[in-house]
Amino acid sequence: MSIEPQENAPTENSSTASWRDSLSNPAVLVAGGIAAVALLAVIVLTVILVQQGQDDGVETVSGTPTPFGGSEDGLLAGDPLVVGMSDSDTISVTLDSPVTLGLPTQQFNVQTQVIGADGTWTPSVDEPGTAVWVYGTIVNYVVGLPDSDENRALLEGLAPGDEMTLATRGGTRYTFSFNSRTTVPVTNRDVFAQTTPGITLVMLGSEGAERLVVNGRYVVAETDSQAGNVVSLGETAQLENIQLTVNSTTYIADRAEIPPGFALFVVDYQIQNVGLTAFDTGNLQLGLVDSLGNQYVLRPLATQLGNFPGLSGFLNANQVTQASAGYQIPLGLESETLSWVVTNSNSGAQVYVTLPFTGGAAAAAGSNVSLARVEVSTDLTSLIIGGQVTNLGTQPLVITESDVALQGPDGSVYLLLSTNPPFPWPVPPGQTLQFFLTYQRPPTDTAVFRVLNQGFQLTSLR
Repeated sequence: MSIEPQENAPTENSSTASWRDSLSNPAVLVAGGIAAVALLAVIVLTVILVQQGQDDGVETVSGTPTPFGGSEDGLLAGDPLVVGMSDSDTISVTLDSPVTLGLPTQQFNVQTQVIGADGTWTPSVDEPGTAVWVYGTIVNYVVGLPDSDENRALLEGLAPGDEMTLATRGGTRYTFSFNSRTTVPVTNRDVFAQTTPGITLVMLGSEGAERLVVNGRYVVAETDSQAGNVVSLGETAQLENIQLTVNSTTYIADRAEIPPGFALFVVDYQIQNVGLTAFDTGNLQLGLVDSLGNQYVLRPLATQLGNFPGLSGFLNANQVTQASAGYQIPLGLESETLSWVVTNSNSGAQVYVTLPFTGGAAAAAGSNVSLARVEVSTDLTSLIIGGQVTNLGTQPLVITESDVALQGPDGSVYLLLSTNPPFPWPVPPGQTLQFFLTYQRPPTDTAVFRVLNQGFQLTSLR
């Protein structure tokens, strides 16, 4: 038996009797009277229901359904955006959705719409002066405008220095400055990227395979310092009279208290009050956003595993303190970077810290797997595989049952009978874990055994 590494209509009835004959029939007269009374009752009931609907503030929505997934029915501001689940908790964050968009010569009312299950965005907006915001885009606000000569001229007329503003239901106003204008394919999904703070205006309903897109940069308020509102790990960000510096991050996936299918991400940072009065840190909202736009809120369990306590209380003038912020994220999250977003809930001012993310799939890429033993059991019914996994990276590696498989040449998966140690397998940085697996013996002479992103061709099994 050898082991070789492997790369990875109904018909309408008509009456023939004359109306004079009908009127001369008493039965017809009685039936007609009953029908008239019933019709009157229906009309009265309809008027009452319509009046009640108006009193309740129910709006009638017209238009042609689109693959976008509908309008903001059921997605009003204040509804939670669910980004993950465990057996005991639901991770959610509430969005403050935009209500108006201001351009140099026109203001639009903003509706909320969601991307359909098929991932396409082709909404139809017929109301003049109305734009649509893609629900969940809060780092880079994606807003669509109806295709019209006026709107096209408006977007094509934007020049450097022109400002665009978004006002939210919560009263916050964000200002953006014109940055670029381009034409992209309708299928282009880069417009939804949530890596850089800004706004993306998309011309909707354009004929052909391309549409006009305008990008704007987030404008830092005058009260912000020259440090800017977008920084990287180790750099200082200015949020009005508060300075923030993220010193380190930690990916944790090998703790027993973590719900299955999740990992923890902890941000250790320094915060300083450079103002002249005390600052209530309860006004700060600390959020985490991945490159797909998924948002995560603070988790006490994750925060407690940081190097410092969670932030609370008041910061006196010129006081400096160290704090940690922890979040629960999917175990297999694939995101090159994460954005740590800090918001002053009173003023709406924000800073963004771009953090490298080396967990999940990136951690798996830094592993090395080797096999030391592959043999058929003495009763000839099972296959025993022994080997080891070495974590060459700097973050913990966790291997679950879904990360290993034994497959036949036709893609069939063979049954895993036993494992030592039991799953999950945590492998700390720089450490090696030995494993033994027992599988159903393949009926073929060859099979492929895979662990994470590494595969081995097994031969002479029969």
